[in-house]
Amino acid sequence: MTTLTVNINEQSDLTVLQGILDRFGLSYTVNADKEYNFSEAEIESLVKAKKDFLEGKTTARNWKDIEGDLNRAYN
Repeated sequence: MTTLTVNINEQSDLTVLQGILDRFGLSYTVNADKEYNFSEAEIESLVKAKKDFLEGKTTARNWKDIEGDLNRAYN
């Protein structure tokens, strides 16, 4: 078995994709949006890390790369 995970932002796109999956006779599960509430400390840490990176104070990974990881994890 192979599992495919897709993030869909538009409800109309979900409807189209479900139609395609149904047409091919594929089973699927739709999970509702997951929310993660960052604590104040987490938000402050992320803002500081971004600021330090943009100001050249750290040799951390590229911010877009980190932001992409966060978006995939919590969106």
